Amino acid sequence: MLNTVVLIRTDNFDKALIALADLVRYAGMEIRGKPRIIPPALSDWAFEKIVGERPKRKYNAHVVAQVDLPPGKAIGRLREIHPPAHIIVIPPDTPVHKELLRLWSTFEILKGFYSPKKEQQEGGSRE
Repeated sequence: MLNTVVLIRTDNFDKALIALADLVRYAGMEIRGKPRIIPPALSDWAFEKIVGERPKRKYNAHVVAQVDLPPGKAIGRLREIHPPAHIIVIPPDTPVHKELLRLWSTFEILKGFYSPKKEQQEGGSRE
């Protein structure tokens, strides 16, 4: 089964790292492999294809990661948390997903992401 891809669009890479940690810690997602940095133009293209409209604002940090949940479940969990980023779920059966996976090895690895340890996942709520 192909992994679902999430596209994280935010102001800086520190916020992208926090958003990834939130996906693991609060949304119960497992990040498969290493998150990657993608060019803003590719991020805008992916956004437009998935959302159906042009992005309204520009972001400085664009990151993609593969997660272990089906798209519907990933979207549901995203609605329950409030990460410091705009996150779009890209389902495996889309041209955007195919293109991102085709280019995956050319993207720079996002440095500094370490999946939070499982023991830290006690409470699901955030204060």
